[in-house]
Amino acid sequence: MQILFGLRATISFGLGVFITFSQAHTFVVGTAVMTGFGLAVGLISLACIFITKNQNQLIPLTLIATLIGLLSAGTFLNPDIQPLVFLPLVALFGLSFAAFEGYLAKREGFRIGIGRDFAVSAGFNLVLGLLFLIAPLDEVSAVGFLGAYLAISGVFWGIAAATPQPK
Repeated sequence: MQILFGLRATISFGLGVFITFSQAHTFVVGTAVMTGFGLAVGLISLACIFITKNQNQLIPLTLIATLIGLLSAGTFLNPDIQPLVFLPLVALFGLSFAAFEGYLAKREGFRIGIGRDFAVSAGFNLVLGLLFLIAPLDEVSAVGFLGAYLAISGVFWGIAAATPQPK
């Protein structure tokens, strides 16, 4: 599980930094980042499921991430729909990850580190999902908030990956 956390941290932080230093905070950049994040996290989670053989609780995370990545990638077929799809897609990502990671936190228990890690991550995802669902965001601020979320999430998961977990 530590490897999954470390890889997720690397992907999240890398994409967050990419958005931060990108000169154009456009829906194309945001959609490309969501595509990369979704597909990368989905593939990494799938690899962890097959390698460790006891991480079946990650199957919904894998499906959600892959679906978000594929839906984001699909908008490149018709770039005119990116402004219509980007905000709801990020909201769907944030809220679905929040629900699933909240479930994992409750399942693992809040008294152990991994349960608290999932609870904190669920909180980050909930804030992201609600922000994109409720707030009237323009293109630049929407992509910027996604980049900020990814950078913060990357740092958090990096710390979680480096923290020893009890066996």
